Amino acid sequence: MNVQLTRRLLFVSGAAIGLASCDLISGKGAAQAGATLGVLTPLTGDGAVYGVATKKGVDLAVEEINAAGGVRGKPLKVVYEDDRMSATDGVSAFQRLIATQKPSAVIGPFGSSVVLAVAPIANSAKVPILSASATADSIADAGDYVFRITPPNSRQGADDAAYSWNKLGARRAMVVFQNNEYGLTLRDAFVKKFKELGGAVVAVEGFDLGATDYRAALGKARSLKPDVIFFPLHSQESTLLLRQAKEQGVSAKFISADGAMTAELIEGAGPAAEGAYFSTLALGFGVADQQIDAFKAAHAKKYGAGEPDVYSAYYYEATKLLAKAIETGGTAPDQVKAALYAMTGDKAFMGITGRTSFDAKGEVDKPFYIYQVQQGKFALAPV
Repeated sequence: MNVQLTRRLLFVSGAAIGLASCDLISGKGAAQAGATLGVLTPLTGDGAVYGVATKKGVDLAVEEINAAGGVRGKPLKVVYEDDRMSATDGVSAFQRLIATQKPSAVIGPFGSSVVLAVAPIANSAKVPILSASATADSIADAGDYVFRITPPNSRQGADDAAYSWNKLGARRAMVVFQNNEYGLTLRDAFVKKFKELGGAVVAVEGFDLGATDYRAALGKARSLKPDVIFFPLHSQESTLLLRQAKEQGVSAKFISADGAMTAELIEGAGPAAEGAYFSTLALGFGVADQQIDAFKAAHAKKYGAGEPDVYSAYYYEATKLLAKAIETGGTAPDQVKAALYAMTGDKAFMGITGRTSFDAKGEVDKPFYIYQVQQGKFALAPV
């Protein structure tokens, strides 16, 4: 995987993390620890592949922060809790974090449904949460203590529809979506935009998380002959869909969103993933190339050869951003929240995803990029 990060973003797989809760502190020791950040991510279960990437990014950022003197002169501590990509588990894990650790803020949760479940508690407890991956539109109205560094699905789904129409030449589309907040909002955005462009949506099929058999829906695709199939599913489900589509000889082009763009999909789907398209938050190419290169080198030194997983990059960014907020604002949660809202205009945070500036709802305005699987790798698609 010797591909320049400024040209394409590839992925690294890792072993599943077996601990539901652990902490990391680099520096002179826990006794001198200053601020604590909680991390809520799926460390076990079907979404553990996401937790692996999250933890790599966070751990690398904390190591660098503490090597440079920590935050406000003291080592930064992070404490992990496993949400298993479940709203119920996420609520329990978040409650444990705020009860036992009194964190300045919480990184995550990873999934949209978990963010929405945790948000009322975060607002009540007045503890900021910052996700680098949750994209459901309703998160924008989840409360004053809820932030994210990725744009909403209304933009991502619309971008996928526009790419399908303008670049793939699709005029007939089918949608196979995950029946949760993530998949539903992407479905709606894609369908709305594709129809506005003049396209026909010939079928829409929903599946619950953990579904394994997509053959009936793919049978419809064979008879209806869509030009493109938009599949906002998670990684494991997307892998099965692509494999079964190849087995059934479905000839449509496939395009999905960020939740399926993982090394697990490349490895599991194999040749069936070849040619598929995926959208994801762009790194700051052209404005943060030096920082991107430094991140790439540090990641390779710590974890070995190969390019970093996209979510490792995003959660590295989220950790650095929160450390900056604590440094400038203070360690109390309300001080962190105020510092995040102050990141606007010439005070915006500059990192590997470029310029991060929060609006009054804790939202950002950033672009998505489209990638394609080419020779078993994610490569930047033509624009």
